[in-house]
Amino acid sequence: MVRISSAHRDPGDSDGTDATGLAFSVTASPESAYRFRQQFAQWLDATISVDAERRSDIVLAVYEAVANAAEHAYATPSPGTRPGAIDVRARKTRDESLEVIVTDTGQWKTDASSSPYRGRGLALISALCDASDVTSGPHGTSVTLSWRQRQSV
Repeated sequence: MVRISSAHRDPGDSDGTDATGLAFSVTASPESAYRFRQQFAQWLDATISVDAERRSDIVLAVYEAVANAAEHAYATPSPGTRPGAIDVRARKTRDESLEVIVTDTGQWKTDASSSPYRGRGLALISALCDASDVTSGPHGTSVTLSWRQRQSV
């Protein structure tokens, strides 16, 4: 089960597990995305047995999806307002595969930066997953990531 101690918990963040896995809501901010990454890694370690390289790929891909939502989903909040939320659901399927869905209810905002080092998040996610799908519309974006259980040789 994922827990955040009260000393590190943002009042807008909630965490928990349901019968099928992890259900987590995180405030759309870089700090919350970082804290989520640590908690997700703990949940993953307790839930699925994978080698270190695969674990690293999963944690990085999920973090990247959350960080992209934190950066791009919501306009910069005006003073006194809270950033939007990002919902993450993760579950181990019957065939021992892993499925993670990252959802926001924002409107995609583009990065004004002209840096050649930006804009690689979705390509990175795709390279790290066995399958990924991004669905975006007027009510938000949903990123579904999945990894099949590797067969032992």
